[in-house]
Amino acid sequence: MPAKTIWLIMMDICLPEHGPHNRHFWFAKHLKECGYNPVVFVASRERGNALQMIEDDAPFKVDDSYGFPFVYIRIKDYGDSMKKRVLAIFEFHKRLNKYADTFTEMYGKPDVILGSNGYPLSPWLANRLARKYHAVSICEVCDLWPLSLEVYGIIGRGGAIAKAMYMLERKNYEHADAIVFSMEGGSRYIVDRGWDIDHGGKIDLAKVHHINNGVDLEAFDANLARRGVDSSEIASGGTTVVYAGSMQKINNIEYLVDAAACLRDEPIQFIFYGDGEDTALLRRKVSEEGLENVSLPGAIDKRDIPAALHGATLLLMYSLPEDEIAKYGMSQNKLFDYLASGRPVLSNLPSDFSVINRYDCGIEESFSGPEDFARRIAQMLSDEDSLKRWGENSRRTAELYSFVSHTNHLIEIIEDITKEEQ
Repeated sequence: MPAKTIWLIMMDICLPEHGPHNRHFWFAKHLKECGYNPVVFVASRERGNALQMIEDDAPFKVDDSYGFPFVYIRIKDYGDSMKKRVLAIFEFHKRLNKYADTFTEMYGKPDVILGSNGYPLSPWLANRLARKYHAVSICEVCDLWPLSLEVYGIIGRGGAIAKAMYMLERKNYEHADAIVFSMEGGSRYIVDRGWDIDHGGKIDLAKVHHINNGVDLEAFDANLARRGVDSSEIASGGTTVVYAGSMQKINNIEYLVDAAACLRDEPIQFIFYGDGEDTALLRRKVSEEGLENVSLPGAIDKRDIPAALHGATLLLMYSLPEDEIAKYGMSQNKLFDYLASGRPVLSNLPSDFSVINRYDCGIEESFSGPEDFARRIAQMLSDEDSLKRWGENSRRTAELYSFVSHTNHLIEIIEDITKEEQ
């Protein structure tokens, strides 16, 4: 029997050397190693770093250098314009649909099409193309659209746009042969929406699965072994608390700076790696308040992140405490890099599905404010035995969330749903 051809559609995925959003790259890499024929479809303009991978008017471009086709679909640069970004989303899916027959000629008809809802049109297109080519479809859910858009005030609650998006979301789930949530509480979310069979809906919870975000440990360890960050950014012989991620409002890094201010007289250096819309504000705040214990070196090469994390004593995670979303479990990319570094983690988003608390990798709990967060930081840093235990548990937990393990789980789902179609 010929190897199965698997299409993976996710507009914002990029190569590991370009940024942190590599989930489908790693899936494809390990699927190929396991004898499958993966084809990854991404947008030509990489969102995280604004790189344009197609400089001419070609509708698509193929990079075969990784052992499988990494297909860039041309979209226009959209800068910081939300309107242009929305138009680019439609452009990507329209062009992929237009050239789908060309790709079947190049790579054969797909047996499985996975559409990841970084944008809801991806699973919609996956379902459509699966019907066209008599394939099976997987709807992957990495973000709860439109719930997250409502929660963060991007669209109005209960408005026409929200209603239309919820209808599309539900249809995507109903028509897919399998649903894979990156957050562990996906089944609970469907039940809460009343979309499952037991509540009068059409979705069989038996087809709902969970594959969290993860880390490629081989790549992480290779980068840790051969790369490092500027030694001036690491407190010499002291205690270092690190955050690595985007400087956006949703991550509320100003809260972490306020917590660091509470510990300005302690021998603790805070280093916040990353860039984003709040970077200038944060640097101005650090300067105006004279916080010599806080450093904001900006974004660093993705390949330097393992060394930056490994050099820390404690790692911080923080997001705006939106219980509506957090109650279904969180699946931040940075968490699994944190765990791979073998360092303890402090986070503010507890839920029934907390990886940190379940495997004793640190502490994840709610806080009343920056002062309370600072108190917990100091308490954790004073407990050397627990720091050691938490760090060892972090590394062991990362092995549970390696992309080798995740891909094996995805293969089980693929083989199960393709067997049902035979």
